[in-house]
Amino acid sequence: MPEEHRERKPAGSRGKSVREALQGLEKENRSLVEQLVRASALIRELENRHYEASRKEREGKMIAAGLLHDLRNPLGVISSCAQFCLENVDLDPATREKVQTIFENSQKAQDLTKQFLDYTKTSLLDFKPIKLHQVLLSMWKMSKLESAPCRVAFETRLDKRLPEIMASRENLERVFLNLFINAIYAVSNEGKVILETRLLPSRDRVEIQIIDNGEGIPKEQQERLFEPFYTTRETGYGLGLSICQSIIHQHKGTIAIESQVGKGTTVTVLLPVSQSGPPPERGEKKDFPKSQTPGPT
Repeated sequence: MPEEHRERKPAGSRGKSVREALQGLEKENRSLVEQLVRASALIRELENRHYEASRKEREGKMIAAGLLHDLRNPLGVISSCAQFCLENVDLDPATREKVQTIFENSQKAQDLTKQFLDYTKTSLLDFKPIKLHQVLLSMWKMSKLESAPCRVAFETRLDKRLPEIMASRENLERVFLNLFINAIYAVSNEGKVILETRLLPSRDRVEIQIIDNGEGIPKEQQERLFEPFYTTRETGYGLGLSICQSIIHQHKGTIAIESQVGKGTTVTVLLPVSQSGPPPERGEKKDFPKSQTPGPT
């Protein structure tokens, strides 16, 4: 059909179609704005809930810390009096046994109170430049004293390129002292503990590995190792690894445990060099060369 004979819409009809299209777009735009307003209100509500929950958590920790601090004083008096009686008073066997029980349980209560205090004190950390190797070697020496007699072989593989890192020295000391004592306990004074450090290729994180050739940890237990109050020891309280994890997370780091029954356990800690970046993701699984695989020595 020739062009001049084609049916054309009147100008008024085209204008009406455009107006209808614009009205449709305006309606969709109003709907989107309403959805954005509702989403914004929901975000504010969630932020307020999070702030309130964080505030209550901080207040709860402060109250708990105060109560635990006050509890330590009478426990100390009970322990001291019981010890004095045991050392200086002539007691009949039955009474001595009871006083000994009082002394031992007051000591356990003091130890548990200290661990609770440690758990509540991980909220505020004082970050300063520290030399990580100094902290690690110092804590290894202390762990041997606390685990005496200790005849565990100790091997270091330290990366000399490690820079100073921004961290809370006091709290990292608590972490690595706990991890070293765990490793010594795992090898039963007859095995080997390896300390390995390295600067990751990105140069913004350092990796610390503590490797022991102990009996290893069953898989079903590994999943619960960081739960508060979960322990596989008869004398433990189950707070040590939970405290370690809390401190490492506050350093924007990660901590992971890999273990094989009959071969040993590897604890891997990743820490950022500075505290200005985002929390690092857990590093890729690293395969050890055969010469470094934990095994009987």
